Amino acid sequence: MKKYTLNFGEFKQYDKVFITGEQGIDPESVKSVAFCGDALYIATQEGAFEYKNGALKKLPFNASAFFSQRDALYAAIGNTLCQVKGGKAKKLASFDTPVVGVSTALDGSLWLITEEELFLLEDGEFKKIVGLPSETVCVAALDNKTKYGETVYVGSTEEGLLSMKGKRRHWAELLPDNTGVMSRKINCLQIDALGHLWVGSDEGVNIYDGRNYWFKGNEIYSVPDAAINDMYFAPDGKKYFATSTGVITLCEGKLSYFSYGAWLMHPTVTRLAVSENGTIAAVTPRGISIITSKEMTLAEKAAHFDALTEKYFMRNEGYHVDRLLRKYGDLESGWLPNSDNDGLFTGLYCASQCFRYGATGDEQAKKNAKRAVEAMIKLTEVTGKSGFTARATRYSDDEYFGMGNREEWHVCEDNPDCEWLGETSSDEMTGHYFAYGLYYDLVADKKEKKKIAEVVKKITDHIIENNFHLCDVDGVPTTWANWEPDLLNNDDRWYFERGTNSLEILSFLKTTYHVTGDEKYNQVFDMLIKKHHYAMNCMQYKVEDAHIAHIDDQLDFTNIYNLLTYTENEAQKEIFKMGLTHHYEYERVERSPFFNMVYGALTNKPCDVEEVAKSLSEMNLDLVVWPTYNSHRKDIVWDYSQEDYGCAPQLKYPVEYSSRLLVNYDGNPFVCDSGAEEFINIDKKSANRAAALPGTSGANGMRTIMPYVYLLPYWMGRYHGLLGD
Repeated sequence: MKKYTLNFGEFKQYDKVFITGEQGIDPESVKSVAFCGDALYIATQEGAFEYKNGALKKLPFNASAFFSQRDALYAAIGNTLCQVKGGKAKKLASFDTPVVGVSTALDGSLWLITEEELFLLEDGEFKKIVGLPSETVCVAALDNKTKYGETVYVGSTEEGLLSMKGKRRHWAELLPDNTGVMSRKINCLQIDALGHLWVGSDEGVNIYDGRNYWFKGNEIYSVPDAAINDMYFAPDGKKYFATSTGVITLCEGKLSYFSYGAWLMHPTVTRLAVSENGTIAAVTPRGISIITSKEMTLAEKAAHFDALTEKYFMRNEGYHVDRLLRKYGDLESGWLPNSDNDGLFTGLYCASQCFRYGATGDEQAKKNAKRAVEAMIKLTEVTGKSGFTARATRYSDDEYFGMGNREEWHVCEDNPDCEWLGETSSDEMTGHYFAYGLYYDLVADKKEKKKIAEVVKKITDHIIENNFHLCDVDGVPTTWANWEPDLLNNDDRWYFERGTNSLEILSFLKTTYHVTGDEKYNQVFDMLIKKHHYAMNCMQYKVEDAHIAHIDDQLDFTNIYNLLTYTENEAQKEIFKMGLTHHYEYERVERSPFFNMVYGALTNKPCDVEEVAKSLSEMNLDLVVWPTYNSHRKDIVWDYSQEDYGCAPQLKYPVEYSSRLLVNYDGNPFVCDSGAEEFINIDKKSANRAAALPGTSGANGMRTIMPYVYLLPYWMGRYHGLLGD
């Protein structure tokens, strides 16, 4: 069956910047925001400001509020309403008390409220209509019906929702006790294109037909269920809500969330504004978020991450590592430490560049892959023990040089300014073999093929000669690099690793045979299958674990790629595909670009390639591990099966990538909230109770993940013809 190629095309890519106190605005003093064109106007207690093209400018007047109405910008300056053009305010009208709000009705009539009265603009002058209840904060007008005026509403934070009626203009109270309105504390009002009144209060949002029919937010799936502080309705019908739990949008009938962390500096959004091109300005107590969007393709996004890799994520000889930040969310402030898994992640990045070169012939991809593979080879050469590979290296000018566990850090014999980390795991070897096989096939010239074969042979021989272990320089097998048949098959302490480690060693052996052509590795491969049932171990290598542990998921999908690619026997392939199919179906709910692409590349079966592209399109451009806050959402479903393992419940279906906890493919995407302990109660009895279960801590905006999470599945999809752009 011919594989399906998806041409995803352009999508809307969101990004943001924060305006904080460092730029000269006290976020807690912001009272109002409004757009005029591409300029944002901000009213604060300290004065008025214009934000345009990334620059903030103080205006020569003070404003208590800005109002954007039908391509015009108005400002409330004390008791005066002014029109603002070019950063200057022109007086339009004066009143006895300060201006509070304006509303343009569907018929174009302009209504205005001060602290005490309602006005209508007629023949160029504001005509007083009626007095107002105390603490009136908002107005919404449907049209200008001169007979009764029932289509004008005001909201008070004390007296609730009121509608004007009668020849003698007065206010009819719409109270929670005898109507469908949810609260007497009204924060904002909007009228949609069909004439429905939307009422935002501290209890949520109501929709009112103007007579006796009401909807409450908790009754309709596509309406926010949160305290509503502000609303904006665009001319095209898109709706935006400032809530106590972030910005919520309603577009094409679906709620979408811009939550604390990746998009906002605080969960509570007090005010918002939306420009004609869809840019959102969201005011929180800690800063204003400017959320922008632009049309982008997956290929353009890959180019973005390629550039990001070179600038921020390449350490020393070419190791691909996470970046730690010294300033919240600021990649420029960061630095690159070594990790326990420099070889693994450099191998995964190397693989992405091999696929890229194979798909495009791009010489830069070839250079990137070459640098990475040479850095990986150095990890094997630096230890001085044939075939034994270090986790990482670092130099005397690196932070923390000479520190750490001195039993595992070793000074290089020929270079006292370099040290390397031992106690190497099976994770490391997975990255090495995966990258070596791909580099050998897609990039290497004749000389490089020979070098790859030599280093792979040394590593595999070391494993075989040490009874299927990595044996450290102290003569002791490392903790996790165990492929010994007796332990995997007969020691219950290796139950969870039995399938994964069987898969690993079979993949290593087939990769070694592929690059060396030495039949002895096939013989060892056959021995493990026939004598120690390693193929049976691989029939269902993934142990279902309520989606708590994810380290082995990344390893498994990496190892199965080489195993199925280099296994010649079709009957054996069918056995291994049993394990792959089970694992894919179990992890399918994650919408993981990498897992799905591996399955699609190795089978002739659909791999949810549309979901892959959707996930790739959702990834944030900065890769910062922001705090996450999702438990307030209406679309989440809880899973309690984790309690059987002594862990807290988590999500049954991970949220979209733009809002989920950002982790590598060995982390836990089912975490609902992380890093938001200041605002909500997060159960610490989570899936982070052991070092073997990462991905639920450190969501503090002070580190990043690596771009391989995008580049590897994207370029794999391109190389295998699953993605067409």
